[in-house]
Amino acid sequence: MIKILLLEDEDAQREVLKVKLENRMFLVEEATDIDSAAKKIEKKDFDIIILDLRLPDGHSIELLERFPEKLASKTVILTADSTVPSVVNAIQKGAVNYFEKPVRDDLLFAQIQKILEINNIRNQYQTLKSEVVPDFTFNNMIYESSKIKDIVDRASILAATDTSILIQGETGVGKEVFSRAIHNSSLRKGKTFLPVNCASIPDELFESELFGFEKGAFTGAMGDYNGRFVQADQGTLFLDEIGELPLQVQAKLLRVLDERVIYRLKSKTPQPINVRLVTATNKNLDEEVRLKHFRSDLLYRLRESSLYIPPLRERIEDILPLMRHYIKVYNGVYNKNVTKITPDAEEYFLNYPWRGNVRELKNTIKSIIPFKNDNAIEMSDISLSIIEDSECENRNFQTLDEYENDYIKKVLKVTGHNISRSAAILGISRPRLYHKIKDFTQEQNK
Repeated sequence: MIKILLLEDEDAQREVLKVKLENRMFLVEEATDIDSAAKKIEKKDFDIIILDLRLPDGHSIELLERFPEKLASKTVILTADSTVPSVVNAIQKGAVNYFEKPVRDDLLFAQIQKILEINNIRNQYQTLKSEVVPDFTFNNMIYESSKIKDIVDRASILAATDTSILIQGETGVGKEVFSRAIHNSSLRKGKTFLPVNCASIPDELFESELFGFEKGAFTGAMGDYNGRFVQADQGTLFLDEIGELPLQVQAKLLRVLDERVIYRLKSKTPQPINVRLVTATNKNLDEEVRLKHFRSDLLYRLRESSLYIPPLRERIEDILPLMRHYIKVYNGVYNKNVTKITPDAEEYFLNYPWRGNVRELKNTIKSIIPFKNDNAIEMSDISLSIIEDSECENRNFQTLDEYENDYIKKVLKVTGHNISRSAAILGISRPRLYHKIKDFTQEQNK
């Protein structure tokens, strides 16, 4: 049965809407304020969330900010004033649509049906992915190179310990894949694996996001919030892009690693945690230490155990096995039957520099397969999927950051600066792409 959370403080409107939803055979749970809604969201997963925008204890946008994974792509906003900036903000935070009160039944139910259909397709896709690769383990990693074999051997040994691990390597090499395999090969297997992309968190929210906060800690904090460390308790917390962590938060993270307790924002009461920390970065942290952007003591602590994953261009024997794997995956997703690669296309793939590494290779195959009506990938398919790199012979004269920035600029140019499409091609989130654009724009303006 479809479960709906209905947040509405006006009793009459809530009761009328609840009856209409239940007449459609939906299971409805009610909430009258942000605090009660937050408690329900923490305990349960809902298929649809209907939120009144303005409530006695604040704006329901707070829920979108606190529970992005649970509310994004499922939330409908109700408002008495659709002109307020808060509506735009709600959509930016992940709400699917908004309706003015009193909402028309046909419009609301059509929107609910659309959300359910889209999320059903997403769930089917996730199921298909899990059937192709049931879970990330060292046994189902795709590689043939001795370099990756050596890393897998080392990571397998580290997985059996409970030490913190730092994984280094360029964007897209598979750092999260390794972190998940480490978790699934450890004694914490079956417990929570919680990935957090530090590049997507605004500086002012880092402390509350990681360590949590108590009710009243700041304006709008209407209830207690368990930060990422508590959410991952007994399991593994994966902090990707650890080089983006602000200095003041780095000091607190070091304290957490040493003392194994966290302090919620504005709390003086220590809260014990049992979490394995795995971190990853594509930055040179030694250089970040020299520039005083990263604490040396934290780096030494994170480096107790470390892995370096080489870029795909340095292990070309992995390219074809990865291609065959992703062809199989996306054949299933798009109901195609691609079984081979022409010799010239294969040669191109082997010689292409793959600055986006495995992620770029995966997205390239993903962009080709839906349009195939025969069984072979050819050069004509590649020309529409890979941005030509006419300066690849000069790549040794550029830094890694310059490589990445140039590639992002080329993708933006090809897509007409369409952020959503560019982010999809690059295989990163929109906030992360905005962050990278901001970084190299500031660098250019210096």
